[in-house]
Amino acid sequence: MIDDLNPSQDITAAPVPADPRPWPRYFARMIDVLLFGMVGMLVIGVVMALATAMSEERMLAATAGVGGLLLSNVLMYLLALLPIACLLAFAQTPGKWLFGIRVLNADGSRMRLWTSLKREAWVVVRGIGLGLPLVTLFTQISSFTDLKEEGITAWDRKLGCQVQHAPATWFWWVRATSGGAVVLAVTVWGFIDYIRSMVGG
Repeated sequence: MIDDLNPSQDITAAPVPADPRPWPRYFARMIDVLLFGMVGMLVIGVVMALATAMSEERMLAATAGVGGLLLSNVLMYLLALLPIACLLAFAQTPGKWLFGIRVLNADGSRMRLWTSLKREAWVVVRGIGLGLPLVTLFTQISSFTDLKEEGITAWDRKLGCQVQHAPATWFWWVRATSGGAVVLAVTVWGFIDYIRSMVGG
């Protein structure tokens, strides 16, 4: 089954999109990760607090510092994986709706849940590098280059998926600008928090 998860092997070649739009795809991804990841971490925090009687101060201390920030970052991506995969198979994620993006099979039909799960796993590992700072820089540059040069990512080529984009109308620009501003604000805040943790640690 290892070969089945190798994105370098083609099963069904998806049609190359005329406009891959890597930045809207990135912003849509981050909207979904922030939304579902934070909700997942909140749920875990509540469950742990109720089950272990752990105080709020101790829980915050566990995620403090550089190590805590790295752990939280990885957890957010992993916790968001399942809900994103389910929504891609049965509906549409909030981030992709905001940016007018749909992920479908090569024939235009919806992905099956197993295909969606495999795609999300590849995105988290190969596309985002689990959110680890240096790793994610390398994987995102590599994925961006593939998308710009080939018009399709390695995982979409492997799984036979296509990514469709809504026309860039004025309404699309309003939604996209709003979503992009949220992602940039959270990214800047996270970067500042990371630097403060390094200096303080």
